[in-house]
Amino acid sequence: MNAMSNIDVVNLLIGVNPVELERDFDSRVVTRIIKPPIVVRLDGTGFGKALKDFTWPRDERVHRALVKAAVELMRTFSGEYALVISDEINVFLLNYVPFSGREYKLISSMAGLASAVVSNALSRVLYFDARVIQLNDSCLDVMRYMLYRVRVGFNNYHVEIAQRNGVIPPKSTPHINEVIRALGGPRLTWESLGTCLVRSRVELEGVDRRSGERVKYVRKRIIEKNPIEVINELSTCGFNSQ
Repeated sequence: MNAMSNIDVVNLLIGVNPVELERDFDSRVVTRIIKPPIVVRLDGTGFGKALKDFTWPRDERVHRALVKAAVELMRTFSGEYALVISDEINVFLLNYVPFSGREYKLISSMAGLASAVVSNALSRVLYFDARVIQLNDSCLDVMRYMLYRVRVGFNNYHVEIAQRNGVIPPKSTPHINEVIRALGGPRLTWESLGTCLVRSRVELEGVDRRSGERVKYVRKRIIEKNPIEVINELSTCGFNSQ
């Protein structure tokens, strides 16, 4: 094929109507408008292979990197809760969804931010995929979803430990009660339960600039809590709101 001259290249580009092409291709963008309350689940892609030299099956350095990313996601996207467990980050947007609710904007931005924070923290190139789950309310359904993800992480952790230690057959999936008995009891730590982040009102003390007197004021802060504690709190939120 003969190389195009500069004139041919310019004519080719000038001959295109970008407005018409924009209208055509924008009409084909696959998108959905979403409204709160929602939860965005970000799952690590290929973490097992990329982090094979880290502690198995849960490395605290990886967990802390995910928690750091979850904090940034909550700050950037106005999240009320986040749950970090295994290689996933769940961010709860209960009152506001940015980008006018455009799903593709939300999940691509959140996955990109999480990937950047975790990759930088662990000095590895790591990726996340993301999906949106619609919630029925900002109370009991939050609790049910959080309980669901903790239950999955709890199960996976104990099964992996039991298989590696040879107390259950490889690639077998007995009931979690059998796995716990084989291990001699459950391991109720961050490895199996994860970490929950909560945007909470915190009372702080300071000094009034004019009077010099000590004063108390309330600010919202993102704090870490045990997921089971948060689940128990949310289980009664429907009654507390009445």
